Amino acid sequence: MREVVREMILFILLSFIRVQGALAGPHTLIYYYTLNHGSTHLPEYSVVGVLDGCEIQYYDKNMAITVPRQKWMAATFDRSYWVTNTVSENGFHGIINGQADEWIRRQNQTSNYHYVQGQFGCAVNDHSPNVGILKLAFDGRYAVSFDKDKLKWMVHDPIAEPFKEKWDKNEKMNRYSKSLLENDCVDLWHKYYAIGKTYLTREVSPEVTLAARPDDHSVLYCTVFGFYPPAINVSWLQNGQHVSETKSSGVISSNDGTYHPKSVLECDPYDGKQYSCHVDHSSLPGGKTIIWEENRKKDRHIGLIAVCVLLLLAIVLAVIVWWRKRGEIIKIFNQTRTYTANQSLSRRFHGCD
Repeated sequence: MREVVREMILFILLSFIRVQGALAGPHTLIYYYTLNHGSTHLPEYSVVGVLDGCEIQYYDKNMAITVPRQKWMAATFDRSYWVTNTVSENGFHGIINGQADEWIRRQNQTSNYHYVQGQFGCAVNDHSPNVGILKLAFDGRYAVSFDKDKLKWMVHDPIAEPFKEKWDKNEKMNRYSKSLLENDCVDLWHKYYAIGKTYLTREVSPEVTLAARPDDHSVLYCTVFGFYPPAINVSWLQNGQHVSETKSSGVISSNDGTYHPKSVLECDPYDGKQYSCHVDHSSLPGGKTIIWEENRKKDRHIGLIAVCVLLLLAIVLAVIVWWRKRGEIIKIFNQTRTYTANQSLSRRFHGCD
C-alpha cells in the first residue's frame, strides 16, 4: 500500500514539470514537495529528491525517517545522515504549510481538497551560470517562482498576487534561499553525482512497440520503454514525412530506474500509406524506426485469399469439365453397347433362316 501511495505522490509531483515547462540545464538536483489538504488517502506532505532525473530519496509525513532510493546512496550515507535530511524536510514543510494555509483560506471553498506542489533545487551547468529553482503551484496551477538574483518573487498566476508583496519584504528569508540555491544545492549535486556517476552516465537502449487500438484501428500507439538517460525524442512518419503526434504521455519514470513514454497518432493505418515511429536516443546512433506492418500483412492476406479463390474456381471448372467428359464417355459407351447388341440379334435372326 505504501508503494502505491508513493507512486501516486510522485505522479502528482512530476506533473508540475509539465505544468511549468522543462527545467533548464543538463544536470539537476531537485526536491519535489507536495502538500495535501483534505485528502485521507495521501500523506499530509511528501518530499522526493531527484538527481539528474533519478529518484534518490523519499520521505512523507507517515514515515519516521527519509529513505534512500538507490543502493549507492544507501551504501554511502549512514542513518544519521537521513535523520538530518528528515529535519530539513520538516523545516521546509513548516515554511510552506503556513503560506498554504493562508492561500487556502483565500479560496472559494468549492472543494474540500487542495494541494500545493513545490520545486526546490538547482540546475548545474559547466559553461554557464548555475540556475536556482524555487517554484510553487496551487491546485496544479504554476503560481510563483523565486528570482535569486533580484531577490524577488515572480507571479505566474493571479492567485499568487497576494503573496508577492509580503514575501518580497522578507529580505532575510530571501537571502537565505539564495544561499541555499547557489551554494548548498550545488555542493550537494557535486557530492551525489560523484557517488552515482557510473549509474547516472549509463546508457540503456529503448524497446519500441507499435500497435493499433484493438477495438478501433484509427489510432496507432508507439510505446517506448526501458531506456536511460531520460532524454529522448519520439516522432511519427507518414510515407517518410514527419507528421505531428495526436497526444503523448510525456516521459515517465519506471520503478527500475528507466523511463517510458507513449505517443499516439490518430490516422487510418489501412489507407495504403506507410506509417512508422522513429526514436532518437543517445544509445541509438542514427535512431530507431519501427514500421507499421499490419497494412502489409492485410495486403498479403488479401492476395492469399485471391489466390485461394482462383484455385477454387479452377478446381470447380476442372470438375465440371471432367463431369461433362464423363457424360460423353458414358453416352458413347451406351451407344456402342446398343449397337453391339443389335448386331448380335441380327446375326441370330439371319442364322434361323
